[in-house]
Amino acid sequence: MFELPSLGLPVSIFLILYGVFMFFFLMYSAFNAYHLIRYGFSDFFLYLLIIVFTGGTIILVSASVIQMLQYDWGRPITADQALEYFNEDLFRGL
Repeated sequence: MFELPSLGLPVSIFLILYGVFMFFFLMYSAFNAYHLIRYGFSDFFLYLLIIVFTGGTIILVSASVIQMLQYDWGRPITADQALEYFNEDLFRGL
C-alpha cells in the first residue's frame, strides 16, 4: 500500500537545480559582458566594471561550491524526516 514516509527524494536534486541555475546565470553574464564591450564606451571604467563583476562572480560561486562540498549528495530525504524537522524546529513556541 502507498505510505507517505516511504517516499524519498535524493538531495542531489538540489545540486541539479543549482547546476541549471548556474548555467543560465553564466549565459546571462556572458550576454551582458558582450553587450557592454560591443556597445559600451571603450574606456578604463568599462573594463574595470567587467573585471569587478567577473571577480565577484568567481568569489561567490567558489564560496558556494566550497560550502556544498560538505554535504552527502547521495543521501535521500524521506517524507517523515522532513515532517519531523518541520514540526520540531520550525514552530518551537507553539
